[in-house]
Amino acid sequence: MINRLKLGKNSRSFIFIIPILILVLLFILSNIHFYNSGLLRPNFEIIHNSFNFNFNLMPAILLFVSAIYLFSYIFNIKPKSSFLLFLFHIFLSASLLYLKYYITKIEPEKLVIREEILYTEKIKNELNILHLTDIQSASIGDYERFIFDKINLLNPDIILYTGDFLQLNNSSDFDVEWLKLLDLFKSVNPRYGTFFVYGDTELELYSKSTIDILPLVKLSSSSIRFEHYGSMISIFGLNLYQSKSPGWAVSGINKWLQKESIDTFKIVMGHAPDYALDLIDLPVDLCLAGHTHGGQVRLPFIGPLTIYSNVPKEWARGFRKIGMPYLNVSAGAGSNRYSNLPPIRFNCPTEMTLIKLMPK
Repeated sequence: MINRLKLGKNSRSFIFIIPILILVLLFILSNIHFYNSGLLRPNFEIIHNSFNFNFNLMPAILLFVSAIYLFSYIFNIKPKSSFLLFLFHIFLSASLLYLKYYITKIEPEKLVIREEILYTEKIKNELNILHLTDIQSASIGDYERFIFDKINLLNPDIILYTGDFLQLNNSSDFDVEWLKLLDLFKSVNPRYGTFFVYGDTELELYSKSTIDILPLVKLSSSSIRFEHYGSMISIFGLNLYQSKSPGWAVSGINKWLQKESIDTFKIVMGHAPDYALDLIDLPVDLCLAGHTHGGQVRLPFIGPLTIYSNVPKEWARGFRKIGMPYLNVSAGAGSNRYSNLPPIRFNCPTEMTLIKLMPK
């Protein structure tokens, strides 16, 4: 005689715990990334692995688990709790899908205009500087046009761009997308022009001539000076390596400072903010940087998971005095698109900064 196996109450409960244990195990496995030090450190790869797990795999698993509970309800295995658990898992799955929409569509295209005022005795009339960085688009579309519509409304006196124009997927053509973006830059007409430094994602621009990239003007280990209603403004642009290597940046900056009058308002711009670590005691008025994206994912009470920079995490976004200079690090108008995944932003919307220099 074959006896039918009957599961006890505790055994049946364990069956319903198994999916939760699987979720926890998959989460751990999806986020392991060891450095040579052997320590688990967050970076964009881990963030994107977490995204895939939490917003692609987990909703599918939750729907599968909810189907198990619905099956147990229909066949009267555990009727009292199964239907409620079915609804609970459906709710969780729907919540994750909504959150996925929010962090890939809402915050990445929110574009906050952050305004900062800097009072200085070196300026006789107001000067509006738009600090723009990290558009980092996979293809030029409605959102990018929206950025430049906003710029036209702001009507800044000068645009300073701190790198990372495009971050294309494998199927995109750089020249095609670059010409589209360049047309957008041509659609704005700041009084003193648009100046930029190189970022991480525009290797193709190194081979283009100065004329090919107009109206953009490159500042790479070089400076530009202009007069604004009797006040002199000088801008020094770092190359990519200098912006990430403070010691190498200081030498070029010191040579530039020696040529400038004490009354000149001095701006240094570089892609990464690391260079600012060595400028605390130098007579520079304003430092600009991007690169960090503000972390893109900022958890309450924790802050950004990673900023890909050696500066303190609180420097990864915002405007602050760091000694003699002020430093503005923009969270960027776009998002990192590592591994061709969609832009991801949580508690860190895209932004550009309008810095108003005002007479003291």
